[in-house]
Amino acid sequence: MASIKHNLNFSEKDSNIKGFQEVVFSVADMNRWVDFFQHNCGWKLISTEKSSDTLKNMWSLDDSVEWEEAILHNDGDHEGFVRLIQFKNVEQRQIRSATNIWDTGGIFDINMRTPDMDSWYRELQDEGWNGVSEPKRYVFGQYDVSEVLMKGPDGIVIAFMQRFAPPLLDFDHMKKTSRVFNSSVIVSDMAESYDFFINKLGFQMFFRSPGLDRETGHNVIGIPPNVNHEITVPIDIVRPDINNFGSIEYLKTNELKGRDCAEFAKPPNLGILMYRFPVSDADDYAATLVERGLQLNSEVQTVTVPPYGNLKIFSVLSPDGVWLEFIELIE
Repeated sequence: MASIKHNLNFSEKDSNIKGFQEVVFSVADMNRWVDFFQHNCGWKLISTEKSSDTLKNMWSLDDSVEWEEAILHNDGDHEGFVRLIQFKNVEQRQIRSATNIWDTGGIFDINMRTPDMDSWYRELQDEGWNGVSEPKRYVFGQYDVSEVLMKGPDGIVIAFMQRFAPPLLDFDHMKKTSRVFNSSVIVSDMAESYDFFINKLGFQMFFRSPGLDRETGHNVIGIPPNVNHEITVPIDIVRPDINNFGSIEYLKTNELKGRDCAEFAKPPNLGILMYRFPVSDADDYAATLVERGLQLNSEVQTVTVPPYGNLKIFSVLSPDGVWLEFIELIE
């Protein structure tokens, strides 16, 4: 099994959980996505080894189901990977098929950085990707950024962001795009989501906005410009470790109601399938979650997951059907 730097090891100064090590995509065409990350994003293919079949039980898949895997990263980074899985011998549908920002359930997008938004946006359009809207430059808090949400194959949305100020730190390895540093979820109830991430999982609040005083006109998330000022969009950004990347951004469009996709947010359906967070002790953390009143989606199991090796792994579901797996590296 290939050796690769990762963020699964813990020291005494680390918290018991870190930001996500990887985000898992379920895709219809593995080669198309490998080519996209390698040639368009400038990433490196780490491994094409398949995880052990123990995952079939964990993912409630029949014995006849098979799959291929590929894991990629921005070369030099040890977190924020993307794992691609192409399932076989099973029916699938897109998790978030034909959705908008006001449709809840599952994982909405992942976030990556780019050093040159204008050229990157044109390149993505040439590759057949479409924006939810044109790139938008805006200021929130101390940050001056340009951002665009792009829709690609399998119903997958990727948010690309260019930071103008303050200067970026810890993104020295970025070529055309960075590692995955954040991911967004559209939720039906902000208070319920706060309880899940903060009180149950023990994540920490990194950023909060009530989403008020929105202006009329062009906006990143594709709300019709003439009513954008009438919509409130509260946003919370949470991290398992406040000093770590791999954050979850959950938001709600208060005045806009859509479909709920939560029931489709599970293997083997197509789209952004799940997060994987490193934990120092999977058994202990799972027991803690149960004590806090959270029902596990799957119990702790041992699975061989390339390129890391043997992992203890279990999963939970958010109130909006987001699949989160917690992984412990076993020596």
